[in-house]
Amino acid sequence: MTGTAPSGVVVSIHTVQRRNGVAEAVPEASVVADYGIQGDFRSRHNSDRQLTLIEEESLQATGERLGHDVPPGASRRQVVVRGIPLAETMGRTVRAGDLVLAVAGPCDPCDNMEVKIGPGARAAMRGWGGVCARVVQGGQLRVGDDVTVDLDAGLSPELMTEFLGVAPEAPNEA
Repeated sequence: MTGTAPSGVVVSIHTVQRRNGVAEAVPEASVVADYGIQGDFRSRHNSDRQLTLIEEESLQATGERLGHDVPPGASRRQVVVRGIPLAETMGRTVRAGDLVLAVAGPCDPCDNMEVKIGPGARAAMRGWGGVCARVVQGGQLRVGDDVTVDLDAGLSPELMTEFLGVAPEAPNEA
């Protein structure tokens, strides 16, 4: 199977202007290649955490485990999506709005979840923390934008090396 397929939608976007600041929901964000969201203190060049994404379904499941709702910004993830299993996007190219993202790996919950969501949140989110990505192509990201996954084998060898720092495996010649 090759190509791309609509898999989900951006539900919300959250920025934080300073360390330990409040996550603010925004209707759209300007995202810079190899950096992240303009105005978000977490954005960095040469980082695998330029953009963090989590599924709305994961936040709902975490809330069920805790016995209370988890507001989307409380997870500290910048983008909340619906309808796409993010764990399956690791090592692949994802398009969201104008953006092209190289999904680098899981975004494991940290101790901050205990403060921002409540006691037990870190354990409740284990395995449900979303993913971290590098921004390959920047642009505008808006609530309501489609999120699509490249259905090909994964990132091109050039993107694997340039953006993830991983050299692709050579084909096994038997």
